[in-house]
Amino acid sequence: MKRLLLVLCCVALMSGTGFAQQLGFKGGPTYTTFNGADTDGYKYRVGYTGGIFLQKHLNNLMGVQLEALYTSKGARREIYSGSNLQTAEVFKLNYIDIPVLFHVSASGMFFDLGPQVSFIYSASHVHEAHSSSGDKIVTTKYNISDNPYTIDFAYVGSVGYRATNGLGLEVRYTGGLKKIDDEGAFVNRERRNSGFSLMVSYLLGGR
Repeated sequence: MKRLLLVLCCVALMSGTGFAQQLGFKGGPTYTTFNGADTDGYKYRVGYTGGIFLQKHLNNLMGVQLEALYTSKGARREIYSGSNLQTAEVFKLNYIDIPVLFHVSASGMFFDLGPQVSFIYSASHVHEAHSSSGDKIVTTKYNISDNPYTIDFAYVGSVGYRATNGLGLEVRYTGGLKKIDDEGAFVNRERRNSGFSLMVSYLLGGR
């Protein structure tokens, strides 16, 4: 919580010092997994993201956008699948994402591209068992917040549309640039965060 409050305070300070021309809010579902040499069998899991963004236009076409987002990432992997029982493991990694994006907009369409730094907030490793009918039998959750690296780096690309009233819809891809595991059973394996987001946003004052 302290990390999140610090990030939000920094963003609020920048908005007060004239960095941002406009303030907005955004959020929506995420669809994430792990990429890398040691990620066979991992599938996508559904999470969520949400936060605020600051936008400064350099001219009518181009600008800069800074965001502070709380994002649930991770992946899912089936361990065993039989006639009467299915087991899986789910990694849930929660980050505070800070993208710094080059923003281009014209006639409502917009494109964002740039780097992102992320700070791990919490992490868990969940083991699930289901019957053949889909009923959950057992769920075991382990706290692995100390296992991922404290800081993660990625690149971000978005495309979307914003109406004149400020409402927007965008699709975003985020690709991890470094291994996520600092400790634990996966420390020597190459696993990087990767995923898509579908976000609804509102820019105060319209576009």
